[in-house]
Amino acid sequence: MPAGIAYSYSMQTILQPFSTAVAVLAVVLPLVACRVDVREARSGRHSDVEIRTPVGHVSVRTDVDVRDTRLPVYPGAWPARDDRDSANVNVGSAWFGVKVVAAKFESDDAPERILDFYKDEMKSYGRVTECRGSVDFKGRNHAKQPVCTEKPWSADVQLLTGTEDRQRIVAVKPMGRGSEFSLVYVETRGDD
Repeated sequence: MPAGIAYSYSMQTILQPFSTAVAVLAVVLPLVACRVDVREARSGRHSDVEIRTPVGHVSVRTDVDVRDTRLPVYPGAWPARDDRDSANVNVGSAWFGVKVVAAKFESDDAPERILDFYKDEMKSYGRVTECRGSVDFKGRNHAKQPVCTEKPWSADVQLLTGTEDRQRIVAVKPMGRGSEFSLVYVETRGDD
């Protein structure tokens, strides 16, 4: 991700650029594609798409295996009724690559309990940053660490650990008497 840009991690802000990029690539790449494969997902509610060209590939899977987020599911939580934000997206070429795995869940528990659970789970990956606001990365080379720019009025809370190239994110917000939360894994590679 480009240095100097602040990120606010809600599911829509995480997946919006990837959805747009996938839509554009889905239109442009078939013109030069070696292979385009569209299959109905196991759930029957969405389709999976894979496009391979001589210069790169795009893969979008809608039946997400939560293990790919590299985070456990909060005990007692269930997949969100509105799972449009759950996806496993891979875009890559010889020069760059990005992988985003996102899964959305709901729970009857308050956001604070979910946040406490994930703070403990995520600490094995490094320092955990809690943020109500935007996240930016500061530091040198590939060791950039997340830094929060607070927006205290925000109901959404993000937990983030890792570096700019490999992140684990939990975004939690209140929903009725319980909570809605997303588990996200982001991995990037490219020439610096």
